[in-house]
Amino acid sequence: MALTYRLRIKTKIPLLNFVEKYLVENNILFSRESINKGVNIYLNEALGFMISVGSFENIFFDYLVSENHSTEEEWDYSNDIYFIIDKSYDSLLVRLNMIEICSYVLSNTNEDARLLFNGDILVFERTNGIITTNKNFGFWNSDDLLDKMKLIM
Repeated sequence: MALTYRLRIKTKIPLLNFVEKYLVENNILFSRESINKGVNIYLNEALGFMISVGSFENIFFDYLVSENHSTEEEWDYSNDIYFIIDKSYDSLLVRLNMIEICSYVLSNTNEDARLLFNGDILVFERTNGIITTNKNFGFWNSDDLLDKMKLIM
């Protein structure tokens, strides 16, 4: 099973333009492929993941905040960026690269957002403009990642 992260933003603004603008500004080579509900962007060699970007309507999702606490959300619409991780890539570098893209996208949007690990564990959230990290998700508690997270908070 592949490791995935999903940045879900409660917006009608397509996120593909932000992702591609980030890649172009940072001189990162990529290829893209149109799919049924969005676009795949292949970055496995450059950044350690593939991105899938899509738009959705009338979505319901739930996620774990801690071992014993889950939250349910229902949004009328969402634009999502899926990060499908290359397991052979350096895990810290993958997360740093992913946070760079998340930071760029979040700095260009204002709406509520959730970053979920494997679709059901909260990594961080932005609600009413305030970003908080999930302190119960220890995988992200390295100094380098926390420093990057502070940049978007």
